Amino acid sequence: MADVRLSICMMVMDEEKNLKRCLESLKPLLLREDVELIIVDTGSKDKAVEIAKNYATKIYFKEWNHDFSDMRNYTISLASGDWVFILDADEEIENPENVIDEIEKAEKKQAKTICLTVKNLTQEEDKKNYVINISPRIFKKNYIKYWGKVHNQPIYHEPVYYSDIAIYHYGYILLDTKLMEYKYKRTVTLLLKELEKDPTNIYYRYQLGVSYSMYGKLKEASIEFEKAYNLLRTQNSEIKKRFVVLYCLYAKTLLGLGLYDIAREIAEEGINYNSDYVDLYYIAGQSLYMIGRRKEAVEYFKKYLNFFAKNEKPQILNDPSLAFYYVNDYYIDQAISYILQYYFDTKNFGEVKNYIDLFRDNSSRLKHYVLMYLETQEYKKLKEFYVQSEQKEKIAELIEKFIVDLKLDEEERNKLYKEFATVDNLYGKYAELWINPVEAADIINYIFNYGEIKNLSAFYFKALLCHLDKKEFLLKKLKEIDILTLRVKIAEALTAKFIDFEDVISLLEVIKTEKADIDILARYTSLALLVLLNFPRQSDERLYEIFLNYTENGILLMSRLYENEEIKEKYRYFLSEEEKYFALMYLIYLSLQEKRMDKSIKYLREAITTMPKLVKHLKRFSKDILGVDV
Repeated sequence: MADVRLSICMMVMDEEKNLKRCLESLKPLLLREDVELIIVDTGSKDKAVEIAKNYATKIYFKEWNHDFSDMRNYTISLASGDWVFILDADEEIENPENVIDEIEKAEKKQAKTICLTVKNLTQEEDKKNYVINISPRIFKKNYIKYWGKVHNQPIYHEPVYYSDIAIYHYGYILLDTKLMEYKYKRTVTLLLKELEKDPTNIYYRYQLGVSYSMYGKLKEASIEFEKAYNLLRTQNSEIKKRFVVLYCLYAKTLLGLGLYDIAREIAEEGINYNSDYVDLYYIAGQSLYMIGRRKEAVEYFKKYLNFFAKNEKPQILNDPSLAFYYVNDYYIDQAISYILQYYFDTKNFGEVKNYIDLFRDNSSRLKHYVLMYLETQEYKKLKEFYVQSEQKEKIAELIEKFIVDLKLDEEERNKLYKEFATVDNLYGKYAELWINPVEAADIINYIFNYGEIKNLSAFYFKALLCHLDKKEFLLKKLKEIDILTLRVKIAEALTAKFIDFEDVISLLEVIKTEKADIDILARYTSLALLVLLNFPRQSDERLYEIFLNYTENGILLMSRLYENEEIKEKYRYFLSEEEKYFALMYLIYLSLQEKRMDKSIKYLREAITTMPKLVKHLKRFSKDILGVDV
């Protein structure tokens, strides 16, 4: 058997929800003969040990003694490898295949400690948003020892090698509230005990603030950070620089509480002690932006972005004493968005062009290019940008969205559509529709025969609603569109404001008389319900007429799909609320014909229970048709 080169040391307790994910990420390493996995269980009551047995042969048990460092040092004492890798159950190695290669590189540099990047996730399924910190985790055996009962800190030796190894940390995610509460109470209790012994300990006071912050108790966190900050103010500049992370966490917490002026002051003070601490520039920028001092904010955001201007990683990120909350693509793009918003508002389009390409997210880049060309009325350039892009439909949708948001008048829309009408594709045809309405039927046919209708962007459905004068053609096209697709796309178009409710009401007015066509009846009821449930002016008298037509059409559908006795026997078992509602309204009319008012009232009450959002119309219906209040 090969000599053990690497010992992976873990201590666990009640980690069944995390452990398998962690150990699965170790599999490529555990296939090697020169890697061992040591797991020390400190008193699990769940299935953690059972899970561990599927991966590790070296499982030990040691009762929890409320001293993190002592437990950590015990796991290290069991290691037989040349190197020791400290890993927690709520972590996952991002690139396990790199670990041995990075150890070899460290050995060539005669390093005794290897640092790696910890990506502290804020959401379980989102690995793009995280808080970064650099952590010494791999050590030469006999050159590592931990201290500190609560937040165990490694006493390690130089030289230090900064590796490309990264791990995801799931401990900040609050999904498992029971586990999070247990960890929170355990840590806070230990910290409070230590602070009873040493109330002026800045580090423990700071860590207490961190614990409150992680658990979402920002007010309590700010109080502890303020205490630590006041203690730190009495120290010399060197100690302040060593604890500069406190300025970051304190300012970040104040930002979360909406105390923008104080957050800015603390962030700027922190910059005085470490001008490379990138997070402080973001906090200062956002604080200023939130109080309306946008020009000053933009300067801070520019300084923040300068840290990422070069391709190499900023050197400050190698400092294991710091945590980085604003060093990921999301916050970089947020900073760019703040800058661009200011330059758009001040019509400084020269500066706008300088920043759009800095976006990490391509959709943000597309969005701002489209907005810039529309704001500057450079429609030819917008068309060229569109033609060269591989995301033409995405750009088309953005154009239509901004036409609404910017309230482009008819003259500007015509200029835009005239430019795009020369493009021989789907959106080109749509643009042609608005400048050449004579060819509307052919163009609409082209659009709705282009591919699967459900894949069309919602704005294309405006083409149908704006050509209601061609009734026969319109009815034919509506019948070609699946009922669910029609409702979904019209709802999407309403939400995006490509169309408004008046457009839909006009469509309903055109097709409401087609009682003999079951397909049109079904489409009328589908769209009518959309209007009845969502129309913003619920007092509008037209809604009651739509309600009556909606109900009548639904009853007609019932009568054509089912026999009378079937409806009476089966309506309770209809899965669709809408179908059950139509059945009940049908039964009301049958009961009226039978002169059974008691049954009519009974069915009406059931209808109200089935479709409570229609209660206003149903109560009026009760008065008008049944002559009673319900």
